[in-house]
Amino acid sequence: MSINRSSSERCESTVSETFSVLAVCTGNICRSPAMERLLAQIFRDEPNIEVNSAGTYAHDGEDMQEAMKQRLADYGADTEDFTAQQVTPSVIDRAHIILTATREHVADMAAEVPAARPRMFTLPEFARLLQSTDAAELDAAGDGKTAAETLAALVPQLNQARRRVGAATREDDVVDPYMLPESVFDTSFRQIRQPVELLARTLGVSH
Repeated sequence: MSINRSSSERCESTVSETFSVLAVCTGNICRSPAMERLLAQIFRDEPNIEVNSAGTYAHDGEDMQEAMKQRLADYGADTEDFTAQQVTPSVIDRAHIILTATREHVADMAAEVPAARPRMFTLPEFARLLQSTDAAELDAAGDGKTAAETLAALVPQLNQARRRVGAATREDDVVDPYMLPESVFDTSFRQIRQPVELLARTLGVSH
């Protein structure tokens, strides 16, 4: 796939291919693994959706941090067989939507692959835009569609919505808990869990 391929073309192509969700943070050992595994949990019965994660400065080859692993396990999500990996332009290009921990991650990747910017959102920003979207528009996006097709329809819709409701702010960032107290891991996990749960409710999938 060409890096210069437009966002609308990328989304339209998902009718006949797997919809790829990419979660990104810095080291790919705390926040993005949690994003990946919670998203994978809600899409476990959706064969046309795949979820992966990567880091802008990944701890290549490492497992996720034990504190985040424990929170995922307590929530009922799979924690096995995780290995951190570096995000690359080709990884970015393959993703139909990229959900990040912070605005900085969006900026870093958009500098590498500008054409992917319309399909990049911080995870809390994505949830905020979902909440700001008219219910009728959401119904139209999902009417008679699979979860993958609905996500494909939502990406350009929410990209348009942020032009209307405003760009992401610091409130749309997920705090980095790396090497910080357990309470910060609690906060970080909550900031990830709540948007994923909102997405599950919007799509009508279980979590």
